[in-house]
This record gives sequence, structure tokens and C-alpha cells, in this order.
Amino acid sequence: MTVDARASMFQSDSIAENYRRYLSPTVFDPWARLLVETVIPAPGDTVLDVASGTGAVARAAALAAGPTGRVIASDLSAGMLAEVSSNAGLKSAPIETLEAAATAIPLEDESVDVVYCQHGLPFVRDQRTALTEMKRVLRPGGSLGIITWVAGMRLEPFDSYGDVLREEGPTEPFPRAWDFDSVKMTRAQLLKHLAGFEDVTVNTVSIRLDWPSVDDAVAGILGTPYGPVFSSLLPERHDHALSVLRDWMTASPHPLVTAFVATARA
Repeated sequence: MTVDARASMFQSDSIAENYRRYLSPTVFDPWARLLVETVIPAPGDTVLDVASGTGAVARAAALAAGPTGRVIASDLSAGMLAEVSSNAGLKSAPIETLEAAATAIPLEDESVDVVYCQHGLPFVRDQRTALTEMKRVLRPGGSLGIITWVAGMRLEPFDSYGDVLREEGPTEPFPRAWDFDSVKMTRAQLLKHLAGFEDVTVNTVSIRLDWPSVDDAVAGILGTPYGPVFSSLLPERHDHALSVLRDWMTASPHPLVTAFVATARA
């Protein structure tokens, strides 16, 4: 229930806009580039980005697939998809958007060359069905690339955002809202879901966040499910939370984030 509730919060247009503006450049674009460099589409390939959000992976894949390629950014949130640019550049494949659940992808069997899912799998309640759908749409020998945050490790900036709101004491919008452990995975969980694929690899990779400014790091909370709660704090609590977040960023401007990068073939 917690995962479903957290995922549903991304339907907000304001969250999607701030996600694209503040979080994507620092938190998600570097992982997107890494994922596409790890599982490289060939020019002209058809690529599906599952749980695409605002399209970080889709944009990186569009450049790799080239103008003869096809890139489909799918997500359950129309608000997030509205932030996906349909054209990543003259040398890139056009990007189509597809509003769909990861557990029911409305594409034909064996119609896709590469499937990606960056940090989205833990937000899906029925992860086994989602992986079954990804395999179904992949052509035989097609490639899968997945990134998930690592269970038991600190996840910045989200854990810090949750810590600040926990201290301020507002009512949680859903159970365990301040706890991001529900969207992290163990290696065993990931390998279990990938059991139906061939040539499975799971590597642990760390990236340091490179915020352009303290203000951007603080404003990133507005691109999360915490954003509406943060904005609704009473003025004195809001100012205190801002101060704490600024102190956190000043003390640790480049925190290390660790994730699993998994690859497989259908």
C-alpha cells in the first residue's frame, strides 16, 4: 500500500514540473546516461523506457538510437509524461509517450529491441508481472537494463527530505511516508525477478550528486511526494525546515548514492 500511495503522488502536475526542473538534472540524468552506456541501443532500434518519469532515460536512448530509431516513454502518470520532450534533437529518435502501467504494457509481443527501467521497478506493486511484461515485448535476444536503489543504504536526497519532515511533525500523507526503504531493493530480490531472463548481471555502482547550488538541492523536495506537505507547513515550521535542508546541503554538497545496475537478455 505504501508503494502504491507513493507512486500515485507523482500524478501531481506541480511535482512533475519540479521533478524535471530540480531532480532530473542532478539525480536522474547521470544514471540515465550510465544505463544507456551500459545497454547501448543500435541505430534504428525500438526502445521502451518503463516508468519513464519525465524522460531522462528516453532522451539518452533517443540519441543512441538515432533519427531512424523509435523511443517510447511509458509511465502511469500523465503529469510526468507531459514533461517529456517529444524530440531530443535532430540526431535523435523522436520520443513517443505512452500512459500505461508497467504491469500492462499495451505493445505487441516481441516488438521492442531494448527495455529500460531506471529506479521505477520498486514503485510497482506487482514487480514479477512487470518483468514478465518487459520480457513479453522484447524480441528474442533483446536487451534489458534496470537500475534500482540498494536496500540498507542511505538514499540522498530523499532520506534527508524525509528526515526533515519527520522532525517537523506534519501528518503523513500515507503510512511510512517519510521512509524511502520501501523503494529500495536487495540483490536477491532483483535476481529473483530476473530469473526468467538470460545472461543476467547485477553490478553495484555509486555516483556522487553534483548539485548546481544549495537552492536547487533544497527545491528538489518539491519534485517528490513530500512537496505538497512541505509547502503546506506553517510559516515558522516551513522556515525551519528550509534552514535544516540548507545546512544539510552545505555540510554535504556531493553525497554518494549507490544503486544496482542490472542487465539481461530475453
